[in-house]
Amino acid sequence: MKIKLLAALAGGFLIAGAAFAQSLDIVASIKDDMVAVEGSTFSMGSFGNETNETPVHEVSVNDFYMLSTEVTQSQYKAIMGVNYSRFRGQDRPVEEVSWYDAVVFCNKLSILAGYEPVYSLEGSTNPDEWGDIPRIDASDADKARWNSIEWDDEADGFRLPTEAEWEFAAKGGVEAEEETLYSGSDVITDVAWNADTPDGETHNVAGKEPNALGLYDMTGNVWEWVWDWYGNYHTVDNVNPKGASADVTGRKMRRGGSIKSDAVFCRNANRASSVPELRGVDLGFRIVRSAFDGFAAEDEEDASLSESDFEEDDETPDFEADIESESEESEESDVEPEEDDEDTPLISIDLDEDDGVVVNVDEDGVLDSIGIEK
Repeated sequence: MKIKLLAALAGGFLIAGAAFAQSLDIVASIKDDMVAVEGSTFSMGSFGNETNETPVHEVSVNDFYMLSTEVTQSQYKAIMGVNYSRFRGQDRPVEEVSWYDAVVFCNKLSILAGYEPVYSLEGSTNPDEWGDIPRIDASDADKARWNSIEWDDEADGFRLPTEAEWEFAAKGGVEAEEETLYSGSDVITDVAWNADTPDGETHNVAGKEPNALGLYDMTGNVWEWVWDWYGNYHTVDNVNPKGASADVTGRKMRRGGSIKSDAVFCRNANRASSVPELRGVDLGFRIVRSAFDGFAAEDEEDASLSESDFEEDDETPDFEADIESESEESEESDVEPEEDDEDTPLISIDLDEDDGVVVNVDEDGVLDSIGIEK
């Protein structure tokens, strides 16, 4: 019975190890899929459409990196451990995520990637210390607390784009030869899954044509949360604007339209908003990183990380130490201690040279080994 228990624990370690390795793979793939967006000054907004898109005004944004696709369900689950999406598919965009969910994802991903988390709540950048993510039925006090999340301008981690960064990138940035109505085309079916799509479901990311920057699904598929609180445009102080303050409307911006949106709501300049705790079947997000020192320096840094960060070391990896600590906590909380058992064998768990798990059982002075393959 004891051997079975330890074998189960060892199996749990292997599963945890596989999940951790998958998370590292996801981090590496996300880094590879970040597109360099050269900053510039552009005309934001539009005339002759929704009143909240006016006035057209000049806005400047700095260089940044943006994920070429919306965050997928496989990426989200690898980092968050859950996937509540209705339209399931590893390469479909994650949906049923609130603005709060997206912010937590950004910080968790940053920590895994070795970057400094951008967001903090009551001084902590560790989302595990923030408490439960508020849902629609959460108390007003709990929502107000989460609405106080702050952004560290100097942190180099992953974050949500600002509304200005999002529109600049959707329009193709400095790479666009001409401005288009949707992201990459004036013909919506070229670049988007929207309400005209017969099945009414989300589709795998990058299934349509990209825009001039190589960004997919900026139009349609799912709405994309951005950082800004909703408010009217201003014509001054528009260098890297971050939107209104929270007490103006209590709603966060979302951009790009979705599978449920008519074409008019999928335009690059269209603005929509929702309360940050809302989860919906057409609500997702994509992520960015600031490029503080220019693209060349950032690329060299990432290349250095990819070559050295995951090499084998003679010392025990931190991950094994974490697993040992977690196993001790698990045994303390989940396994009842046995009383008056003088025959309890001495058991240890080791890794062989091929990283296979070996359970050593010393019962009555006789040492036996049980190997457990990956």
